[in-house]
Amino acid sequence: MERYIYHPISGKRINLEDLEAKDAFITNRLFKPESWTKFYYDENDKNNMTYGIEIELNTPVDVVNNPHRRVSICKELLAVLNRDGKHFHIMQDNSVRNGIEIVSAPMTYKYWIETFNHKEINDLFLKLNLTATIDTGLHIHAGQKHTARLRELYLQLFAISYPIWIYMSDRRFERLQERYVSTSYFVKNDQLRTRYKATIKSLINTGTSKVSYENLYYYDYDFLDRYLGLNFFNEQTIEFRMFAGTNNFMDIIKYLTFVDVIVKLAKEISETRVNDIFDLDTFTKRAGCELILEETVKYIRFVNLIENDHRIYKNYFMFLDAYWYRVSINNVDRREMALRKEDYAYYLSLIDKIKPTNPRHDCSKTLNFKKDIDRLLVNNLFEVVKVDKDNISMAYVQGATRPVVLSKHQANKEYVFLRGVTRHLMLKELKKPSF
Repeated sequence: MERYIYHPISGKRINLEDLEAKDAFITNRLFKPESWTKFYYDENDKNNMTYGIEIELNTPVDVVNNPHRRVSICKELLAVLNRDGKHFHIMQDNSVRNGIEIVSAPMTYKYWIETFNHKEINDLFLKLNLTATIDTGLHIHAGQKHTARLRELYLQLFAISYPIWIYMSDRRFERLQERYVSTSYFVKNDQLRTRYKATIKSLINTGTSKVSYENLYYYDYDFLDRYLGLNFFNEQTIEFRMFAGTNNFMDIIKYLTFVDVIVKLAKEISETRVNDIFDLDTFTKRAGCELILEETVKYIRFVNLIENDHRIYKNYFMFLDAYWYRVSINNVDRREMALRKEDYAYYLSLIDKIKPTNPRHDCSKTLNFKKDIDRLLVNNLFEVVKVDKDNISMAYVQGATRPVVLSKHQANKEYVFLRGVTRHLMLKELKKPSF
């Protein structure tokens, strides 16, 4: 059966069977199209912002041992993604294990919403067993040239709404996040940190915040650093790169929707020259994101419960730098961590030995215990990459990403599951403890 697509590089309409392997899966990591074709829904849409999205995913095959299967997966993706236009090309991503990066052309929000069958793409990701692990990310580029004034405006809106961004980003492991998508500026800067703590406290107490961010300046933001959550390195785009990787296309559209709201809000302020958004309460009402704020507040209140002092383990080891707590098998979701029960018991015993409150605490041996924890986690920690009615699929956080599939009964019998906590949403723990 013939299937026609638009070639990911030339843009010509061809039979999928005629697509060469080197064009289906581009191994040149520096590849960029000679020109970007922009897609608009109709004539009335041509004045609207375009968005390019980079989707990082893992394939279930090792490219060294099975390169043909990798190409086959890419062709199956392009058969759907490029069926009606030169919408995407697919590249090798060396920062992701067994990774591919699905790169879109610039398209308006309406084009993204109206042109694609979101469920079909979502089902295809699942069918091809594509996964998103802790080393994957999702980056959204808004096609906007930015002046110094516009950069300041975006940073102002970002700082005000920082709790929402951190909640939505779903990046639960601090050290890994700082490596690829640092947002720590917003909690390390003295003036911002003071307001941020007050904002979190207000959200816990009232569900909203009127803490003012007026008269703050962002001249010391590193505008030349590519690896910041809000990236201005490219003069032609503003990149929102804080989102964790996901193989759920519905989530991708949700993230895009929120970015579109922020971009339109910034455009309105820029055009009217009326900037009156200085607190989260006003931002939420103007952005129309009350439901997202409600979700954020619910999460913040949970992780700051007093009783969670005994449930949440402050774990500053390995590259994860995670806080986490146990979850039952019925509540396990994608992106939970898992340890075999015997490894978890050993982990707890090591954690106990380095607590200053432990009467048997020996400072001289603390460093050795920390190294033992590092080795334990690096070698034995799994990440849940897929959950269905009967089974759980897991992959090691280091090494191969080929999922290990277990029945829920077997997983519950042999493993402990741990849910990561976003530390920057915890009021008491904005800096590393001293032990």
